[in-house]
Amino acid sequence: MIEEDRYCLDVVQQISAMNAAAQEVALIVLEDHLRKCVAEAVEGEGREAAIREMIRVLRKTVRA
Repeated sequence: MIEEDRYCLDVVQQISAMNAAAQEVALIVLEDHLRKCVAEAVEGEGREAAIREMIRVLRKTVRA
């Protein structure tokens, strides 16, 4: 779009849409991770490590 010299606001709108889509994908991946990996870790001895990992990832995701 930039190479095609498209209107700046059109470019910004597309970037915004891409960011929203990427954020949605990140949430889907996190949900899947919670349902599978974290659920298993909570049942076992890795509970605290799993919770710390999820907090770390969620902080990064929310800031993005």
